[in-house]
Amino acid sequence: MTFTMFTDHARFDQVMKNIDSLVDVRSVEPLEERNATVRELALVKFSPGAPVTRPEVMSFLETFRANIVDLSTDTLTAEISGDPDKINAFIHLAQNFGLKKVARTGAVALSREMIIQKAV
Repeated sequence: MTFTMFTDHARFDQVMKNIDSLVDVRSVEPLEERNATVRELALVKFSPGAPVTRPEVMSFLETFRANIVDLSTDTLTAEISGDPDKINAFIHLAQNFGLKKVARTGAVALSREMIIQKAV
C-alpha cells in the first residue's frame, strides 16, 4: 500500500514512525515527488445515452488512452491509468458523457533510478 502526503519534515517523521509501528508493515521508504514515478488506476462507468453520442465518448476515451473493459447496451466501463492529475481531469470531463460510478486505487509509487553519466 502506498500513502501519499505533502507535509513538513516534523509531521512526516511522526507519520513515518506511526506507519512503521504497524504489525503488517514490512518497510517504509520516503520518496520525494521529483524522484518518484507515481501512477493511479481508475475504473469509470458511463451511461452514454443515445448511440449518436457514443463516437464522442470513444474519441474522449482515446484522447486519454483509456481502455474499454466492459460494455453493455446501456453502459460502458473504461480503465485509465496515469498520474493523479490526469485521472482527476478524466473524471471531471467524464461528467459530460454520462458518468455513473468511479473506483480509484489511489496513488502507487516507486523511486526513480539515478542515471550516472560518465565524463567523456
